[in-house]
Amino acid sequence: MTKLPRSNIFSASADELRDLFADYLDGEGPCVVMALSERPLSPEARNAIEKSLESFGYGSDACLYATLLPAGKGTGESAVPLDAQALFLLMEGLDPLCVICADTAAITRLGEACRTTFEPDAPIRAFGRPAVAFRDLTSMLATDAGKQRAWRLLKSLPKR
Repeated sequence: MTKLPRSNIFSASADELRDLFADYLDGEGPCVVMALSERPLSPEARNAIEKSLESFGYGSDACLYATLLPAGKGTGESAVPLDAQALFLLMEGLDPLCVICADTAAITRLGEACRTTFEPDAPIRAFGRPAVAFRDLTSMLATDAGKQRAWRLLKSLPKR
């Protein structure tokens, strides 16, 4: 079903992109921050991101989650991953203020889209936006030391 565009030309484009990439996106709120991962993030990783963003002043539903593989499609032929060009279109069309790469696959694909390489477990800039790249956010959150390191990296994102 096609939605009629809203009167705001910017939100109409974002709505069309959300429809186009619906199998790869999770979240209803505005795309203030995009969290990118190969597969859907664990509840612990999502909670860490959401609590951090809320503490930075972005609100409780500021994050849009994007996956490189469509949700619920497994690994067969129907699981067409986002390529670098599709990721570029998604990022530029939804225009998040910040980006969080939650795993190595997301770092690699974002690097391909930006035509560069990014260091894992470090603050980065992607498409001119502040970003943070985690080798494996979910694993990092399994220990107290990892949680502290994740918090330090997330704090590199700007406050609102």
